[in-house]
Amino acid sequence: MVACTAGKTSVTGSWTRLDHEPEQFKKIVILGIAQNSQNRRIFEDQVETRLAAKGYPVIAALDLLPPNAAIGTITKEIVGSIFESANIDAVFTMSMRHQEDTRHYVPARGTYYTPYYSTMGFYDYYGGFSNYYYTPGYYTGSFQVFLEANFFNLETGELLWSAQTKTQDVHDINKMAIQFADAIVEDFIRQNVVPAPPEASKKK
Repeated sequence: MVACTAGKTSVTGSWTRLDHEPEQFKKIVILGIAQNSQNRRIFEDQVETRLAAKGYPVIAALDLLPPNAAIGTITKEIVGSIFESANIDAVFTMSMRHQEDTRHYVPARGTYYTPYYSTMGFYDYYGGFSNYYYTPGYYTGSFQVFLEANFFNLETGELLWSAQTKTQDVHDINKMAIQFADAIVEDFIRQNVVPAPPEASKKK
């Protein structure tokens, strides 16, 4: 048995460059920074889907880079060349900052009593052991993952926006990606880092 609260993701901090004037970009690449390409794909696709639904010109990095592309296996010069050929002028990065696991197991409660039970009736005897049988062990504490998203103007190299999230007690990578994408895209749009595309504005 596992005792836990419903998992959730929330934005814990958000920053936007003070002198930044919202501007349109030709194409934004969604880049997950991680060694595991499968996890990268899951997060990139979730963020790409939400921004594309709002009319933003986005593409997942793994649609451009080789599947094994990761820090240490492909140089920044090669990445820059690939992005340039795809007309990428902005980068939306995602990475894990750290994780904390404070979960620990609380063993089942119960006591093996001494033979004085021989003087008790059945119900007294049964009641004495009921705690052992009906208070099973469980896990307590929490599992937290802290992620960060950044948005860069690729042509100037400037960081325009940064936000951090905390995900608590979500152990499925797909659910974590969905919650992260919901929270981070909402903040990105609310901060007006990139104005809503003209096509999206006309639909309102």
